[in-house]
Amino acid sequence: MNGLVAIPVYNEEANLLQVILELQKEVSPNNLLFINDGSTDNSINILKECRVNFLTHPINLGYDEALRTAMHYAQKDNYDFIVFFDSDGQHRTIDLVSIIKTYYESKHDLIIGSRYKSKLDSTLSLRSVGTKFFSKVASSFSKIEITDVTCGLKLISSEFIPVALKLQSEDMHAEFIVGFALSGAKICEVPIEVPCRVAGTSMYHFTKAFFYPIKTLLCLLGNVAFYKRIKAEIKGV
Repeated sequence: MNGLVAIPVYNEEANLLQVILELQKEVSPNNLLFINDGSTDNSINILKECRVNFLTHPINLGYDEALRTAMHYAQKDNYDFIVFFDSDGQHRTIDLVSIIKTYYESKHDLIIGSRYKSKLDSTLSLRSVGTKFFSKVASSFSKIEITDVTCGLKLISSEFIPVALKLQSEDMHAEFIVGFALSGAKICEVPIEVPCRVAGTSMYHFTKAFFYPIKTLLCLLGNVAFYKRIKAEIKGV
């Protein structure tokens, strides 16, 4: 395949080695890129010891910026698509393979993993309530059914990487999907399973959980307001 699997890493020493080993079973070294986002634990040493391809932010810039770094890299090296894959052990390589297979069969511009499309995840939590709310909002604006806007496992075609880099986003979730839909992207979801985190700390701590909906909504409205300008800018590139 000529695609890039991008894995943001921030203080995931407890999960990272297993994630690397699982990915190496399915993906060629030339198609893997880890983005060490200013980790202060042993993550960077694990990356070095495993001799994987990685880039490092000198300080923690956040999940969104780590993904943007990966997309710039994918553009530079002319990959056909980029897939985002988490380093916390909650994404399965079997689902990664399924999403890549879907791309080659359908050539969608944005393919999103969905925990809820499979009907297997019925866990009720503050995050799941927020996910379902923003999924409804995103579906309304984009005119297509979206069930899981907060899933980090997603694929973007090379044609729409410039769009992704222009869009306003918090974590490239609901606001990102709406911007893609309004820009004319073909979007679909693929059922996946997301195991529970067994070690480490989620980036969705209380403070982030409080401000996240506000920032996401502002970015979403910004993308709705300016999507015509974004499309014009992309056509002019």
